[in-house]
Amino acid sequence: YTAKYKGIQFMGNTQSEAYAKRDTYKKQVEAGIRAEASGVPLPEYAGNWLHTYKSGVSDNTYNDYARMIETFVKAIGDKPLKSIVPSDVQQAFNAIAGKSRSYVSKYTQLVKGLFTSAVADRLILSNPCLQAKAPKSIAGTHRALEEWERDVILKSDHRFKPAVMCMLYAGLRRGEALAIDVDRDVDFTAMTITVREAVRFEYGHAVLADPKTEAGSRTVPLLDILANELKDIHGLLAPSASGVLMTKTAFRRAWDGYLNQLSMLAGKEVKIQARDLRHSYCTMLYDAGIDLKTAQKWMGHADQTMTMRIYTHLTAEREEASARQLRSKVNEKLHGMQNGMQKVAEKT
Repeated sequence: YTAKYKGIQFMGNTQSEAYAKRDTYKKQVEAGIRAEASGVPLPEYAGNWLHTYKSGVSDNTYNDYARMIETFVKAIGDKPLKSIVPSDVQQAFNAIAGKSRSYVSKYTQLVKGLFTSAVADRLILSNPCLQAKAPKSIAGTHRALEEWERDVILKSDHRFKPAVMCMLYAGLRRGEALAIDVDRDVDFTAMTITVREAVRFEYGHAVLADPKTEAGSRTVPLLDILANELKDIHGLLAPSASGVLMTKTAFRRAWDGYLNQLSMLAGKEVKIQARDLRHSYCTMLYDAGIDLKTAQKWMGHADQTMTMRIYTHLTAEREEASARQLRSKVNEKLHGMQNGMQKVAEKT
């Protein structure tokens, strides 16, 4: 069965179905929808949207966005934009439950931005993300190292140790540590270490680029423990076997080998992420009473938000620990008093 409208033919298994398709088309036109493009599938629009609106970010960030969009498209399928409903989006959001809070936030905002553009492009009438809720995420996935972990790091003689020490005792990001040239960036007289560049992995290959943020270019204090580690090193902190920048594969192999050595030294499995080292440095600044503004500068944070988040989290942890200690002391004293009173009662 067929129905026509302005030369366009609509087909259905029944006359009513054909009329329904025609009427839907008419309503879309009347509502301002670009009917000729309303059937565009999600993968096609998402790819074009990503290139149009996110091409100005760094290659690393763009690749992260591309992977998130790919994850969303896989969850939805090849549906046309106009066929995607809020429950589809919610199911896609639910599929990333348990990821880090940062990942979930970026993922959901990215998807919402995509559909906001689709509404502005007059491909759909409303944004199906408006009723979708972000799934549960994990906060604080990075942690400060424990004392025994610091001790085993100091005992290591692995070739990756100097880079690890820079992340742990200077707060450098992984890419910043891999880009450090000791002869150029470390001043043993002024006792400073200067971050000028960072390694970015593009399709597995390493390239030198500006630090992650404008604030990433910074000079931080060179602590004695780090100066002693770097004093006999020249050139890159962690070069490849051929003396150049590590590829992503080479880094992973080096990191796995490093953790294996730490595990052997510790007599148990050591599980450390590169960002745990940087988080440990921020914790050290907090414990040393370094003010928030200075900590932000040395961490290379673009604003105080991230530094404040870590400082606030640490404050809450310390308060909780103090409360536990107070309860323990009071209970111990109360228990002693009760025992003493019981002994007096028994004698009486």
